[in-house]
Amino acid sequence: MIIATIHNLFNNLTETEQKIASYILGFPEKVVNMTAKELANACGTVPSAVNRMCKSIGVEGFAKLKISLATAVGKEGYNENNIPFDKDDNPQMIFNKVFNSGINTLKSTYQMIDFSKIDKIAKKLASAQRVFIFGVGTSSAVAVDAAYRFSQLGVQAYAYTDILQMNVMANNMKNGDVAFGISHSGRTKAVVDAIRSAKQAGATTISLTSFTKSLLYTESDYSVSVYADEKNYPVEAVSARIAHMCVSDALMLTIASLNYEDYSKHISLRNAALDGIRY
Repeated sequence: MIIATIHNLFNNLTETEQKIASYILGFPEKVVNMTAKELANACGTVPSAVNRMCKSIGVEGFAKLKISLATAVGKEGYNENNIPFDKDDNPQMIFNKVFNSGINTLKSTYQMIDFSKIDKIAKKLASAQRVFIFGVGTSSAVAVDAAYRFSQLGVQAYAYTDILQMNVMANNMKNGDVAFGISHSGRTKAVVDAIRSAKQAGATTISLTSFTKSLLYTESDYSVSVYADEKNYPVEAVSARIAHMCVSDALMLTIASLNYEDYSKHISLRNAALDGIRY
């Protein structure tokens, strides 16, 4: 999918190419009807820069880019008002839109994943002395769930969702620890500050966000980004939160795969504990 490709390769583009890419991501339905010259003018650059950007993302020219965009826009049903439903939609129509958005987000996120990076992240988490996971607002649930799942594998993982506590714990981290920041926007001050403090204290930093241009993504040692369906859904899109949780779950299983025998033992202990609290 072309939009996922642009998201994934964004940081590899030049400053001028990033301006063009940002415009395309923000207004894909408009770009479909533009010439290379019109797009260049909208971005304050020249048509040759548009063609270079196309080559940088693996597309042979602007014409082919527009064809891919037209397909993406048609499938995703972009709307101008950034509202995920129409006032006359019935519950079934709303459910259909939300579920399809979640499916699209997961598929696009999978296409964006750099699995060589995932391998390094999993090994860092598996070998960490302690893992401190930071998240506030809607990301706090993802942070707490991640800490619980990592703990099932014997990883010393702790979730911090209180802003003051995040600051204190980040400053107390040390070499051998891992700080894991989760933020949809990648601009949440408390999470970015915690990652900065943790890095300064000597910890390895990992981030999970939806925007490769964000401070959290660029300032972390290792970063993972999910696809953000910002044109159809508001900033706090449910689909992005689902993708964050799926990435967290996949990381947990990747860690487990590094030592399958221990994983089996931990799961057996967990199941025994769960049996004791169920009727």
